Amino acid sequence: MNHVFEKISRGVNRQDFDCGVDSLNAYLKKYAWQNFKKNVGVTILAFERGKRNKILGYYTVSMAQIDFKHLPPELSKGLPRYPVPAMRIGRLAVDRSAQAKGVGSALLRDALRKAVILSTEVGTCVVLVDAINEQAKSFYEHYGFVALEDLPSALVLPVATIAQAYELSE
Repeated sequence: MNHVFEKISRGVNRQDFDCGVDSLNAYLKKYAWQNFKKNVGVTILAFERGKRNKILGYYTVSMAQIDFKHLPPELSKGLPRYPVPAMRIGRLAVDRSAQAKGVGSALLRDALRKAVILSTEVGTCVVLVDAINEQAKSFYEHYGFVALEDLPSALVLPVATIAQAYELSE
């Protein structure tokens, strides 16, 4: 399936979106546009190319920081002992109609690509995600994310690792 990614806009029908998780549905329907207007988080929507009438999925990104003490030893080596800058993927959800069709992976790849681009302009060492449940945690671990010390639902992936992966695939 060929996907198109766009920033959220006022005219998009968000009411029909259903990923099966009430909190993720409610965020897209009630808060994503407000947060975008206030520059709190940017929500990116996925559509099938040429079919902008149905949201297949979305993710929301913002900036964050991680206290050095929470980083796993294999990631903290060589970093300063103060909060580390991160890009947070706060939410990632796929509509039930598009689940198990590669949309989640496509959304994540788009977000990771943005993280690499952002890191060339703004100090950003890692991508941070907050897994909403064990299924989400497994999804992120499949792509190399590692749980933070003492915060098992928070996972990180170094931007340098992402950049290397993109160099190999391009």
